[in-house]
Amino acid sequence: MSAIVTPPPKITATPDEVATLQRAEQHFDHAMARARHSTVDHLLAPATPEPEGAPPGAPDNTHLNDILNHVVETKPTTSLVTVPAAPSPQEYDLLAQLQTLDSYVSILTAYCVYNEHRDAYDVTDKEQASAFIRAVAKWRNYVMTGGAVKALAAYLPSSAISEQNEHLTVTRASLHLELLNLLFKGFGFGPQQLNQLDAILTEVANTAASFSQTSLGLDHFLSYYYIETVQGTGGKDQPPAVYQGKLRLFYIRIQQSSWQAAASKGSSHAGAEHLDFWMTDYQMDTTVASAVVARDMATINDAIKTLTGKDKAAINKLWT
Repeated sequence: MSAIVTPPPKITATPDEVATLQRAEQHFDHAMARARHSTVDHLLAPATPEPEGAPPGAPDNTHLNDILNHVVETKPTTSLVTVPAAPSPQEYDLLAQLQTLDSYVSILTAYCVYNEHRDAYDVTDKEQASAFIRAVAKWRNYVMTGGAVKALAAYLPSSAISEQNEHLTVTRASLHLELLNLLFKGFGFGPQQLNQLDAILTEVANTAASFSQTSLGLDHFLSYYYIETVQGTGGKDQPPAVYQGKLRLFYIRIQQSSWQAAASKGSSHAGAEHLDFWMTDYQMDTTVASAVVARDMATINDAIKTLTGKDKAAINKLWT
């Protein structure tokens, strides 16, 4: 079914891209400093000085929201979370942390997209929409995995990234199931969960195919958040269950012909027709540093609302 062909190229930020990542962090740090200074939640904390002017190059609220809204139209990235049927108080707290963390990543990504390309993308133009999709996926990958954003490296300790090229020879009808089994092997998902993921994949593929250029591939970045019981807790004769937030990241680079094949899974000619599906897949697993995220949650959420006029739930909805 799948085979590694040639080693994929390393995904490494250039010095200019690292500078853009660090500039994005400075912009958000300034917004958080403003939040710490002025938010009612912090009135009982030690006084903090009013921050000086924002570092140059920060987008205004309109530009930031335009980028976030373009994400809705083009779907270059997806965030998924497995929610327990009846969350315990600790699991509920972890879910709130994951939502805040994903919002933080979304804003940093938007800052990077703006700083790289100050002129707004026209996503009604297929070529510019394709460029926007690739830019957002690239920057979200750099924000989450490169270690250049120091605060995020503290929230999500970096780990080794697995890299491989995949080649699937499958029928059109079975493509999505084979792809999902490839990406999520080891998670033990049942038919219902795979069907839910398949619906998301179909929507992403259809949107990507409608925006794409025939000569270019498209990238996609997928964040899968879930909660896991710490080993040695919660079982018979063990201490009460302790939970931790986990995250698997997927940076997926798919050839254009393969995007089109994925989008046409449900077409009348799907049947048993075989096709070749080519994909370069980068994955990273990490454990969320819960105590560090909890410490900064209120300030992050206050800063996001100040910058965009949206709360974290509204921001997350844009990226899922």
